[in-house]
Amino acid sequence: MQNLEELQSYLASLTNESILTGQTVVAAPGCLPTPCFPDVIEKVLEVLTEHEWEELTDRARNYLKWISVKAEAIDELAPKPLQKSTRGFELLAIDRDGNSFGEIVVRSRELCIPSVLVRFASLIATFLTVRLLSQHMERDHEDMPSLTFTQNVDTNYLNYPHTLKTLLQLFPEYQEMFYFEINEEVTEDYLTTIRALAEDLEIRLALDDTNKMNVNVHHQLLDLADWIKIDFQATAYLEEQLLAGEGENIILHFEEYAHGARSPVIVFEGLQETSPLKVFFEEYWTLVNTVLYYQSRERSPVPPWNKYFGLIQDYHDDKFGLFFKGLMNDN
Repeated sequence: MQNLEELQSYLASLTNESILTGQTVVAAPGCLPTPCFPDVIEKVLEVLTEHEWEELTDRARNYLKWISVKAEAIDELAPKPLQKSTRGFELLAIDRDGNSFGEIVVRSRELCIPSVLVRFASLIATFLTVRLLSQHMERDHEDMPSLTFTQNVDTNYLNYPHTLKTLLQLFPEYQEMFYFEINEEVTEDYLTTIRALAEDLEIRLALDDTNKMNVNVHHQLLDLADWIKIDFQATAYLEEQLLAGEGENIILHFEEYAHGARSPVIVFEGLQETSPLKVFFEEYWTLVNTVLYYQSRERSPVPPWNKYFGLIQDYHDDKFGLFFKGLMNDN
C-alpha cells in the first residue's frame, strides 16, 4: 500500500461481499472466534502512522494487527411506555486472547508499542466490525436500524488530530452511526481540538460524567454532547444512595442535569437487569424530553441483536462483554 489514494480505494472495496468470504475478516486464533482484520489494520496503520509503524518489531506488529473489539449493549430504560429495545453498543478493545484494554496496555508496553497505535488499531477494528455487522444483516434481509455505536476518545487520539481526521474520512459511515465518548481525563488543553474536530467533521459526542473529569472541561463540552454517560463507578454510588433513601434527590439531580445539558439521552453504565436503581428509574422517571438508557457488560442484547452477538462469559467465566458471532458455524 503506497499512498492514501490507494488505501481509500482499498477500503471502499470492502463494502462488497469480499469482506464476508474470509478474504478480509478471519477469526481470532485465541479463545473466541472474534472477527479480526489483520491485513486491513496493517495496511491502514502503515499509511497513516508510517513513522510509528516502521519502528515496531515484527512481534509488536503481529500483536497489533490482531486487535479487535468487544461490545456492551445499550438498551432503553425510561420513561414509560417504551418498547424494550437495544439502541446501541459501546465497542471496546480486545486482543486475540480475549484480554481487555487494561491487559492490552500492559502487553503493549512490554512490546514497546506506542499507545496511539493501540487506539487507532482499535478504531479501525471498530469501523470494520460495524461494516461487517451491516453486511451480515443485509445478507439476512434485515434492515439496519439507526443503532448508535460509541468508543472512547482520549488524548492519544487528540494528539494526532490530522491522523484521526484522515481515518474518519476513510470510514464515512461514522457520521451516521457513531458517538465518540470523550474520556474523563481529557484536560482543558484539548478543548479547541475537540471543538474543531466536532465542527469540521460533524462528530457527535458522548460525555463521561465522573468525578475524574475536570469541571471546566465538563461544562464547556455540554453544549456539544448529545449523550451523557454516567460511568460504572458513579452508577454504583447512585445504587448506594438509593438504598440509603435518597431516591427523590436522585431524580431531582438528573432532572436538573437534563435541563442544563440539552442532552436527550443519559446512559447509566454498569446497570444490571435486576438492579433496584433500574426498577426505580423505570417507575419514577417522567421527563419525556430526556430518555434514559442503560449499559452492561453482563447482559445479552435484545432480539434480534442476540442473533449477532454472544456473551463472552458463556465461553470464559473471567472475561466479560459481547463478541460478534458472525463467524460461528451456528449463526
